[in-house]
Amino acid sequence: EYDQLRDELRENGSSIAVDTEPKCYIESGVCTVTFQQDKFRNNLLYLPMLSIIGFLWLGIGYEILGGRVNPLLLTAFGAPVIGTVGKAITDTFIFPDNFVAYGPCPTCEAENRIYFGGILGVEGFDKQGKIKCKNCKSEVIVMKRSLRASTLPKN
Repeated sequence: EYDQLRDELRENGSSIAVDTEPKCYIESGVCTVTFQQDKFRNNLLYLPMLSIIGFLWLGIGYEILGGRVNPLLLTAFGAPVIGTVGKAITDTFIFPDNFVAYGPCPTCEAENRIYFGGILGVEGFDKQGKIKCKNCKSEVIVMKRSLRASTLPKN
């Protein structure tokens, strides 16, 4: 019951259940911290396809209407179509199941990022990912569902 409540609080981003500062346990040598979703970089993944679809919309609209409509107005009317098609193509083909997270290394507190999902058909991390800290070179395991990051136990 306690574990279920803790997981529910973590998923909702409660400050009680989410540790943004690393904690290290002396007995096991394991350090833990909670990563956060990187919404900026996650949304940035859509930019290339939105740009391509936007330019195609403008080009086709210019050819069909013969340049009689202001391009800003044409873009404004096409924004819902451009956004929907660009997001659908990106989520389906380019970056399926995309999720970017960031947080401090549990050992040295250097900021690290991890990408969950595939890229152009190549499978990436699914439920958990393992990264190596750029600063201290320690291995960090990040769980996608809870965004808990922990180091491996020291032998």
